Amino acid sequence: MDRMPAGPTTPTLRTSVERTTRPLLLRLHALPRAVVPLATIALIAVGVLAPPAVGLVALAVVGIFVAWIAYLSWPVVPASGRVLRVVMLGLVVGLGLSRL
Repeated sequence: MDRMPAGPTTPTLRTSVERTTRPLLLRLHALPRAVVPLATIALIAVGVLAPPAVGLVALAVVGIFVAWIAYLSWPVVPASGRVLRVVMLGLVVGLGLSRL
């Protein structure tokens, strides 16, 4: 039995996010390995130690970054990795709420 060729597919949200953020992801990948973790730690330190207005912005940047990486990697990580990502996002949100 011959299969019908697939028609034009509409891009899913995941496909759109992957395509749109690919250049940024490639730039981050090109950086030295220690830059992203150190920048994340620095932003968390600013989020905890700076005045609330500045701290909330820093924590929002970290939260958005963690959510973005979690979303992109979700289909390929095991359940334990998914739990870790959700916990990390929860911790960042908790830190942000504590700064209010």
